Amino acid sequence: MNDALIPVRVADKYPIATDTVALELVAADGGELPPFTAGAHIDVQIGYGISRQYSLANDPAETHRYLLGVLKAPNSRGGSAMLHDLVMPGFQLNISPPRNLFPLREDAPFSLLIGGGIGITPMLTFAYRLQQLGKPFELHLHARSRERAPFLELLTSAPFANKVYLHLDDDPEGGVDYRALLAGNAATEVYLCGPNGFMEAIGSALQGAIVPEQLHREVFDAAEPAAVNQPFDVQLASSGDVLTVPADQTLVEALQLHGVPISRNCPRGFCGGCAVTVLEGEVDHRDNVLPQELRDAGRMLSCVSRAKSGRLLLEL
Repeated sequence: MNDALIPVRVADKYPIATDTVALELVAADGGELPPFTAGAHIDVQIGYGISRQYSLANDPAETHRYLLGVLKAPNSRGGSAMLHDLVMPGFQLNISPPRNLFPLREDAPFSLLIGGGIGITPMLTFAYRLQQLGKPFELHLHARSRERAPFLELLTSAPFANKVYLHLDDDPEGGVDYRALLAGNAATEVYLCGPNGFMEAIGSALQGAIVPEQLHREVFDAAEPAAVNQPFDVQLASSGDVLTVPADQTLVEALQLHGVPISRNCPRGFCGGCAVTVLEGEVDHRDNVLPQELRDAGRMLSCVSRAKSGRLLLEL
């Protein structure tokens, strides 16, 4: 459960849009990096106890590097600002192995990839993979202006460049009617990533055009806090031990205090490092990021989610 950190070196750093840089990371020992699937992200340990999550943006077939796109947030709490201002080529960082809470359905008849600003990063991995599989798709990038469109040079030279569509706020011809686009593709899977307001607007526009199960979002944002916490018990399947999780304690804290090796990286319910499998019991999911298919498979994020039932049986 406890992911070992991977030492990496910043091989390159360059601007890809206004206030946005790309970082190319390679293994510090010169070897290969762990493979990843389209839609995966990593935790980057930046220093001073700061860990941030970034989607991978390069071809999943590559094992020699990870490519990140980093927007310098105007209200940065230290993460993106440090990567922009302090981290340079040659710097060494520690990262987690790739995790995927935003998986691609590779068997879909048609895939619609929509990125708002830096939300284009996971869409790039989807596009590379779908192109390799020979699957039909379109990739749409929304940005305020051409200068603020991340990875635009990469998109225009990629092997799937003929499937890329750019929509700019300062271009009166830059709009798109997604409902009309989907009219002839009833089996479309839609993938969406970007600022919350952007995703809400696109999601609202698609209501009725697709069923909720066809819309997949990546959200790096914490869930709204619940009003009241109740204590609950968890039982560990391997030992039979029963732990009580008090109202003022999270499940991951209780597990760590009991000596269970489990990651706790964000800990705000969106990195996925603390996920556990529930064999019995009803979960009170309090995150915004765990896909429904993983919830249906019994996964829960132990840093924010709790129990609706009195006891959970965990596969630990």
